[in-house]
Amino acid sequence: MMNMKRKIFSGALMVAAALLMLFPSCVDLDGDKVEYTAEKEQQFLKEYIDGLVSKGVNVDTTTLGVFYVRQKEGTGPFPAAGDTISIKYVGYLMDGTSFDTSFRNNGDSLWTYVIEPGKNIKGWEEMMPLMNKGCKMEFVIPSSLAYGSQWAGYIPPYSSLIFVAVMDNVRKKAQ
Repeated sequence: MMNMKRKIFSGALMVAAALLMLFPSCVDLDGDKVEYTAEKEQQFLKEYIDGLVSKGVNVDTTTLGVFYVRQKEGTGPFPAAGDTISIKYVGYLMDGTSFDTSFRNNGDSLWTYVIEPGKNIKGWEEMMPLMNKGCKMEFVIPSSLAYGSQWAGYIPPYSSLIFVAVMDNVRKKAQ
């Protein structure tokens, strides 16, 4: 009976530890309530972009407002709706927490999908046509082009998303 209680207690501890790892932004060990606001997001976004610029990094901006740095030029055609792309990526929050990666989800580290408007967040959809095979980019998607004022899994409201992505392949839609 005692052995069973220990197993249950150990299991509960493991679940609690896993939840803390999955939802670190929900826990404030100082006892202060964490507030996520558009103003704080804009402050963090400005600091991040200003930090890149101060290091001499050329930061471009798309029409909708995604900030990006082309780290490596690619070759070949750029993708469009209906094309199939294969991409490797890691997604981070402004505090450096990784929230998603193709390396975790796929055996070959690639996320392969057909580009279809409306299937991904607006900021991601805007960036894919700017990347061709071999292109490497870092891009920052403001929350207005991602999840906005809503929680998305453990991504807090008003969170700008940082991605580092490499386009592995672009297969044009059969005509």
